[in-house]
Amino acid sequence: MYISKLSIRNFRNFSNVSLGFNKGVNTIIGENGSGKTNLFHAIRLLVDESMPRVTKLFETDFNRSIGDWRGHWIIIQLEFLELDASEEAQSIAMYKIGAVDDYESSKGTYSLYFRPRIEFRRNLFELSEDDDKNEVELERILSRISINDYESVFTGRGNVDFTIDDNYSKYVGDFNSIVFPDPDEEKTDIYGVKMYGISIPNEFACTFAKALRDVESDLRSYRDNPLLNLLRDKEKNISVDKKKDIEEQVEDLNTEISNLEEVKGVSMGITNTIKEAVGETYAPNVNIKSELPSEMEKLLQSLKLWVGDPDEEGHEGRLWELSLGGTNLIYLSLKLLEFEKVKRENKIANFILIEEPEAHIHTHIQKTLFSNLDKQKTQVFISTHSTHISSVSSISCMNILGRESQKTEVYNPANQLKKGDVVKLERYLDANRTNLLFAKGVILVEGDAEHILIPELVKKVLGVSLDELGVSMINIGSTGFENVAQLFHEDRVKRNCSIITDNDISIITLPDDIEKDSYYEKSCRQSEISGKERKVKLDAYCEDNDYIKPFYAKHTFEVDFLTSNNSHEIIEVINNEYKRQADKDKISKLLNNKDVAVCGKEVLRLAEKFGKGWFAIMISGRIDNITVIPNYILRAIAFACPYISNSALATVAKYRLTKLNKRHFKEDKTDYKQLLKDFEAFNNTAESLQFYKENMKKDVLTQFIDLLDA
Repeated sequence: MYISKLSIRNFRNFSNVSLGFNKGVNTIIGENGSGKTNLFHAIRLLVDESMPRVTKLFETDFNRSIGDWRGHWIIIQLEFLELDASEEAQSIAMYKIGAVDDYESSKGTYSLYFRPRIEFRRNLFELSEDDDKNEVELERILSRISINDYESVFTGRGNVDFTIDDNYSKYVGDFNSIVFPDPDEEKTDIYGVKMYGISIPNEFACTFAKALRDVESDLRSYRDNPLLNLLRDKEKNISVDKKKDIEEQVEDLNTEISNLEEVKGVSMGITNTIKEAVGETYAPNVNIKSELPSEMEKLLQSLKLWVGDPDEEGHEGRLWELSLGGTNLIYLSLKLLEFEKVKRENKIANFILIEEPEAHIHTHIQKTLFSNLDKQKTQVFISTHSTHISSVSSISCMNILGRESQKTEVYNPANQLKKGDVVKLERYLDANRTNLLFAKGVILVEGDAEHILIPELVKKVLGVSLDELGVSMINIGSTGFENVAQLFHEDRVKRNCSIITDNDISIITLPDDIEKDSYYEKSCRQSEISGKERKVKLDAYCEDNDYIKPFYAKHTFEVDFLTSNNSHEIIEVINNEYKRQADKDKISKLLNNKDVAVCGKEVLRLAEKFGKGWFAIMISGRIDNITVIPNYILRAIAFACPYISNSALATVAKYRLTKLNKRHFKEDKTDYKQLLKDFEAFNNTAESLQFYKENMKKDVLTQFIDLLDA
């Protein structure tokens, strides 16, 4: 028996989501604040017996996107597969064992509804039946509802997916049309059967290992210390005679310590001092006694972990002397051992939830930990924002949480993909590439030159990094973009993905007669033919997918960079690399030639001479705020980050004006100092950006904003 699906409606980050799970290990990845902790809390409310059985939620537990929470329901539903024939499992089964449909007979649901009490639901239903119903009367009923008028109900066998909007409107209520269901109709086939006599969480073995950030305090506490939980379990197995013998020895030790002359002397001194101060009548009697705990349970609580780092053999110290990583490993090991204890009991399913195990743990340990988890009889859920853990995760067992305005979206990167495509993706997504799963937008490039220069262009020209924009750039290393681009789709990861590649149109005019091609012309023609074929194929692949879009250099990256009025940067590289002035002058003249057949051929020769990657590194050191970002690259960046805020754009605008005040083209007579002063005088960000656009019509940021608005 395992959890196959989790559906959440209106709970915290989650407005309306479904997550699919498989047997074994399931990974939930997402940036900070995306709701990983809230997701685990939702699961635990249903399966963790350590959680309070009287589930009390609050106004703040409702997702903010619904606006006024009054009258709405929080719904958390788990779907299970492969139920066995036990009474406990069958209490949530859709149909009894022996049903005609074997799939349905092994399927079950368990739901939590946090909803208004029945009298308020009756009021809403009665209003919806009234011919004179109106929004004013609806608001009157809703305004009387407080959070104390809500109830938590657990049911099994519910058979409706409330993440479908039509189902929510029909069985919870349509607040716009003022249509609500009759609460006196139980509809157990819809909402499920209330649990009587069986506590489902008690039938599960569930252990939760929280994010490993302040482990030391947990290992010191009485309630949360997993070591004490293990020792309490062992205390039951100590024989009565042995307990009695140890407890008597401790009592004797207490008496011996209390009777020490030194202790009695201190006691007598305190007594005499008090009597001298207040007199015999009012002076209390004072004695000092040893109170080492004699009860076995308390004695076990006094046991402490002594630890040592593996590279200091023979040395042991207190827990806080160990590194944070070592402390966290010990805590996680104790939680896993604690889980082994509860797993051995007669439970119908075993679950372990591990929250962000990567905190302070070395990357090698992260991967080893993940690989060595027992996945045979246990369903494991790991939340992470570690690319090292995600790199060894199967994307078919992965859910991605993406932050949106007031809610979190859930993406399954393997949804609707063929098995062969999934296998290829999992081989490709090593730790250096899985960061694309955490990004708000992605840019795929085909070579080292783009991978080196584009981030530097963005940083120096716009004043922000791609990371600050939430964009991951991935070097495919070839032109096989489709293998990775297929991740970005309405059915999978709903993030924009730009593809930057070369069109490879020949920089020279080719003869009409192919037979007359020189060796160089033949090479240019072949590249052009390949580029056209690649473009047709890529355009067709992207045509029906709104989340991926190709952007082409007319010729090649180096040529298009140069012809975008960036000869100065390359000439600076040449002046640094060449010693003879004659060579410098000759190359500079070729690079400044307006004929692309001339300047393009020269820049490609230089890239070949130094190596494309190394040539890009040399150029990157010469880029500054007046370097021109080629238009196709600017369009690709804009497509990859359509979500960028006005405040971020305003930061870029201020950077541009500040830099241009210090360095701009010689013929540019703009008073950037005054523009910056006027720009900063605006209190409204939208107005300041409009001012910028009106006064900087040809600036790269204005072009960028126009692309975002297009």
